Amino acid sequence: MKMGRNLVLAAVAALTLPALAHAAGYQIYEQGAAVLGMAGAGTASVKDASAVFYNPANLVRMPGIKVYVGGSALGPTTDFKGDDPYPGSSVSESMTEQWFFPPHAYATWSNGRWGFGAGINAPYGLGTEWEDPDTFTGRYVSTKSELEVLNGSAVVSYAVTPQLSIGAGYNYAMATVDLQRRLFAPGFPPATELGRVELKSDWTGNSGWNAAVTLQPEDVVRIAFTYRSEITIKPEGDATFTKTTALPITLPPDQGVNTVLRLPAIWSLGWAIMPNERWTIEADANLTQWSAFEDLPLYFETTPSQNSTVEENYRDAFQVRLGAEHRLPAFTYRFGYYYDQFAAPPESVSPILPDASRQGVTLGFGKDFGLLSLDAYYLGLFVQDRSTEGVSHYAYNGTYETFINIFGVGIGLDF
Repeated sequence: MKMGRNLVLAAVAALTLPALAHAAGYQIYEQGAAVLGMAGAGTASVKDASAVFYNPANLVRMPGIKVYVGGSALGPTTDFKGDDPYPGSSVSESMTEQWFFPPHAYATWSNGRWGFGAGINAPYGLGTEWEDPDTFTGRYVSTKSELEVLNGSAVVSYAVTPQLSIGAGYNYAMATVDLQRRLFAPGFPPATELGRVELKSDWTGNSGWNAAVTLQPEDVVRIAFTYRSEITIKPEGDATFTKTTALPITLPPDQGVNTVLRLPAIWSLGWAIMPNERWTIEADANLTQWSAFEDLPLYFETTPSQNSTVEENYRDAFQVRLGAEHRLPAFTYRFGYYYDQFAAPPESVSPILPDASRQGVTLGFGKDFGLLSLDAYYLGLFVQDRSTEGVSHYAYNGTYETFINIFGVGIGLDF
């Protein structure tokens, strides 16, 4: 039956979303409370065990055993204002307010010549869920999307000279995704709901590498460069279809499905000045190679004739991070600012991830108790309003407004 075939095609097309690419495009740079107090400007000056993430070449500059554990709490709020013709200029939607808690833990050892470190963190992640999925006007695009990534690192550092140190390491990242949306009959605007579909993967992983160089030509200046390679993961899971209509149609059978998820390469350059024993000031420039997301392939086990590829056309994006630390006898305070450029073109902005440029302002606090130290920070993330400019892949046009509150703490041990 022609109608049945069309509905099957529509149901399969429902899964060919750039959800994984969008999800992977959500970088979590909050990997150490002391560095985040300086807006993440720590490539050159990081001096706690979070150097496993920010710059392993600095390990030789931190003699002894150091441990650093902590995490962040991320609370985004997002509202959507529709445009004509669909969903219409009178439509207002909101995401469910959620909190996410990416953790991190690091340990290092150094004798001043050699340094070794290991750590675990969550450098990427996504969690979007829209209020009232039964009535949400964009439910044919997404009702819920989750990406979880855990990354383990092992690094080594060597002091070539007192001024020059190098570092390198191995990363192994594992990811799982859960994507949910509703299926509709072909036509515009969406009218007849046919069912629900969920794509959920098992934990799947792959490896990458990192390298770093730190140069301190004089006591008051330090320059550092780091690189973290792209990691390509091929999640495998199940696509589950649930029919919710009395229409005489047949949805695709439940089946295995897999795709390709790319965690992009990141280049960082940091320049720090330490004019005296109390102040550190740093500026960082980061380039994230989001252009790795040219497309997203999708492969079905039972119905391979429906395999497809969605064009993404992400672009590389820059970050600029500026921060300072002032060490007083009783405590340390930190502050900073950063700008993070959007990566997604307007046609790929969607309820899955309304990617936009953002500006962050941070305040941080540190207290040293001898063997133990405590760091905390607050980051207010002002996300630029982002419009689909009438060119949405999904004919779901409008403007997204987002603000994110982020808090973080870190506890350090120095032996």
